Amino acid sequence: MSLAEKRLFLLDMDGTIYLSETLFDGTVDFLNYVKKIGGRYLFLTNNSSRGTDAYIAKLARFGIEAHPEDFLTSADATIRYLKMTYDDALYYVCGTESLKGQLRDAGLRIADSLCDEINVVLLGYDTELNYEKLENCCILLNRGCDYVATHPDMVCPTWYGSAPDCGSVIEMLFTATGRRPKIIGKPQPEMALTAMEKFGYEKSQTCLMGDRLYTDIACGVNAGIDTIFVLSGEGVMSDIEKYHVEPTYILPNIREVLNELMKEYPQ
Repeated sequence: MSLAEKRLFLLDMDGTIYLSETLFDGTVDFLNYVKKIGGRYLFLTNNSSRGTDAYIAKLARFGIEAHPEDFLTSADATIRYLKMTYDDALYYVCGTESLKGQLRDAGLRIADSLCDEINVVLLGYDTELNYEKLENCCILLNRGCDYVATHPDMVCPTWYGSAPDCGSVIEMLFTATGRRPKIIGKPQPEMALTAMEKFGYEKSQTCLMGDRLYTDIACGVNAGIDTIFVLSGEGVMSDIEKYHVEPTYILPNIREVLNELMKEYPQ
């Protein structure tokens, strides 16, 4: 199936549709094109620390109207995985209160404190992290509890540079316990699979666009869908050899993606 026949577009955000506070030329036109052909787009993020409100507000500053159902986070994919894997587990969550709220709203049982009944340790990007949480994780991991992490990102970009993200805490706990988690977010396929399942699209109809080969494009490859590697953010051509990940399409930016689509399927 050609690029023009895709109907579900899974979009990374920073580096793909904008960079920091600058919206890329072509983004609004691309989103309008997808709607015009009767397709759908979803914004994907590995960030599990908060809900979608902050992203909705940011896109609004760019003049883009968005709603919660337009986003898919690593927390959404984690909930899908947990429900498919465990019947009635009790979870210890090393994550924000926002993440815990999302899990409870999905019907999962979250422990309020350390106890013998806990089956699974769940690690997310925790902007409320303290030493007690780390110690509790070590106790539970040394007991042999199952271990899941929402995503593997090592750092989170901030206005002052980078801050430790979920992957950094994974490494810290590995040093302490020798345990590594089952990881859910990009580059694992669960986010893409969740999107297709939720909205009823086939793999042949779906395409993932992003600027990082080792997370975005690898997620699409692992899910068995076509991918568009845009060179507008972090990624460069030499990354293909470095990470041994082969995108389906390589284009400079989202404007050129739209131009390519309209060549094949003009509106």
